[in-house]
Amino acid sequence: MLSLRGKRCVITGGSRGIGLAIARLFASEGASCVLVGRYRMPLEAAVDSLPVIDQPQRHAGHHFNVVSIKGWDDLVFKLTDEQVDVLVNAAGISQNSLLVKVTQPEITELLGVNLKGTILGCQAVIPRMMKRKSGCIINVSSLLATHGGRGASIYAAAKAGVIGLTRSLAWEVGRFNIRANVIQPGYIRTAMTKAMGKDEELAALIPLGRLGLAEEVADAALFLANNSYAHNCVLNIDGGLGAM
Repeated sequence: MLSLRGKRCVITGGSRGIGLAIARLFASEGASCVLVGRYRMPLEAAVDSLPVIDQPQRHAGHHFNVVSIKGWDDLVFKLTDEQVDVLVNAAGISQNSLLVKVTQPEITELLGVNLKGTILGCQAVIPRMMKRKSGCIINVSSLLATHGGRGASIYAAAKAGVIGLTRSLAWEVGRFNIRANVIQPGYIRTAMTKAMGKDEELAALIPLGRLGLAEEVADAALFLANNSYAHNCVLNIDGGLGAM
């Protein structure tokens, strides 16, 4: 097993929800975290909330939209003298409308944040990992990627793309000792799930009878970051919903 102590982790969607839960857990394990988020104030609050345990570098935040090539270029430039050991792509936005009612700008944003942002993050960070012949990529997809859902067509398509991207990356980067894995959360108690329906209605669909917690997804991310033979995995964290 590996250790995150002293490692540098870049985490998108880091100002809330699953991304923030992962950042807090990684920081508690001794990692230095670089959080990426759209909005400065919640991002700064998130960075301030991270545990500090003798990390070699301070936690930091970079506010930009993950679909921004310039944003990624600036981030990589600012980290020129620092290694990136782990990249977690957890940024995402939800959909709650039928396909026939989705506007073109909404399609662009849904595909952009949920898929293109993950692609750009990988493109930005992987060359540095290749030079060091070491790295770990954890992309957050969704159970809807493989099961679909009413009012989630574009979101599901984008998250399915994340799985295809990661599966292909696993073939491309494994020879550089870079591991690439996917987490497929089911219904997790976050702000995003509030738009999907009442918690009680969603919980009734799940064999365990409840929504998951962001911290439980973070536990899965920690496993993937620490296990040196975990590669090309698609890990469901869904309370058994994927088996239904």
